[in-house]
Amino acid sequence: MKQTALNKARSTLTERFISAVFSITTIALLSSVVIPVHALTLYVDPDTEQVYTSPGKNRVKLGTFKQVDESDNAQSPEEVKAVENKLDQKMEELKAMEARIEEQQKVIQEVAQQNEETIAKTESSKKEEKKWYDRIKIGGYTQFRQGAGLSGDFQGLASPGDKAIEEDTNFFIRRARLVFQGDVSDHLKIYMQTEFAGGTVGVRDMYGDIYFDKKKEFRIRPGLSKIPNSFELLQSSRDRLALERADALSSGVRNERDTGIFFYWTPEHIQKRFSYLRSNLKGSGDYGVIGFGAYTGQGINERDENDNVHLAARVTYPFQFSNGQIFETGVYGYTGKFVPRVGTNIDAGIINNPTFNNKGHRDERIGFHAVLYPQPFGFQTEWNWGRSPQLSADRTQIESGSINGGYVQAMYKIDNSWGTWIPYVKWQKYNGAEKDTTNTPFSRVRETEVGLEWQVNKQIELVAAYSNMDRTNVKTLKQVNNANIMRFQLQWRY
Repeated sequence: MKQTALNKARSTLTERFISAVFSITTIALLSSVVIPVHALTLYVDPDTEQVYTSPGKNRVKLGTFKQVDESDNAQSPEEVKAVENKLDQKMEELKAMEARIEEQQKVIQEVAQQNEETIAKTESSKKEEKKWYDRIKIGGYTQFRQGAGLSGDFQGLASPGDKAIEEDTNFFIRRARLVFQGDVSDHLKIYMQTEFAGGTVGVRDMYGDIYFDKKKEFRIRPGLSKIPNSFELLQSSRDRLALERADALSSGVRNERDTGIFFYWTPEHIQKRFSYLRSNLKGSGDYGVIGFGAYTGQGINERDENDNVHLAARVTYPFQFSNGQIFETGVYGYTGKFVPRVGTNIDAGIINNPTFNNKGHRDERIGFHAVLYPQPFGFQTEWNWGRSPQLSADRTQIESGSINGGYVQAMYKIDNSWGTWIPYVKWQKYNGAEKDTTNTPFSRVRETEVGLEWQVNKQIELVAAYSNMDRTNVKTLKQVNNANIMRFQLQWRY
């Protein structure tokens, strides 16, 4: 309504101004009008365009014209004076009109500014009225698996990472996650993830991101979260190609998480790159170009056992080349003391509890990762080395032992009308302890996995994978050689 009134006022002032100018122009023109005194009728022949003063055949009348005598048009001094007075009067009216227009323009500008300020205050109040819980998003994913042994000693096969391949197991819900997340304000984001698979309900993540600046480049993350470690440990299982993470990495931080506090720094333009990679090319997400911090070191949802924290640090950078190809590489490491769980295991021949240092054994690793994102060909590799608590060869005590291992993986991304297809092959190797398993037994792993992921759409994904496994069953401490299995996984996101 205010805007309509302003437009109407502008229109009225413009009309008055034009009217005044028109009046002055008319008076000026009238002062120079000539008055004809003699009449003359003219005719034209359309064919020859000849003009005549008398009618005739094929002649068309043009009209009657009067001859002008300039002396007859002369005006008296009184008439000239009257016209000049009229012009002066109109000029005064025009000046007064211009002054009123300037005053009205000032009023219009003031009203417009007040109107803009009112609109800004209204929008600001609307933002303030939005509650923090209105910004919370709910999502998650579920993974449904089925496995079948093909040949070899698959009856004695077991893996710490996948219960679906154990004996007498068929259909299996590998993951059932529900995520709550959102920005409470410009300086605080909350994240909580729960797990419903395996017959129990547990918390997988519970943290807050506290930002120091509006660009969100600097933040701290206190709570239960993933450790800034390898690429594959930070990559969500809903994005990972291979069905399980490599043992050489997951044996260091089982379930990838612990309770602690971490600092992350990510430049604004790299935030956008991490987001793109996560959404389109199976990136790990934003865990900082630089990330470091401290955590208990005993594992997810476990209380501290020795009043000693682990320290972890990671540096990574996703380089983007002129052709659009993105290559990410980085280094990481952690150190601390880990207190293992001990117990009797008759199947493994451990009758008495092994002796160990109740203040913990040295637990430390250093590693690197390199990822060429699939555009369309991709390559990924990681390797780490270190020391970890480990069951002695005579199975009587737990001591500090060395570890080493990693993996290499190649993949190819194909997009067509049926969705996205990514065939892949992954080979992994590990020699070292499974520190999160009772008595921290030594494990030897050699495994090749060949699979195909079919992303039907953003919500539905199907994976078929064949694996040849040579690995230690850490429950029985028996080595299972040349076991061949086939696994299928259906995943849906929500």
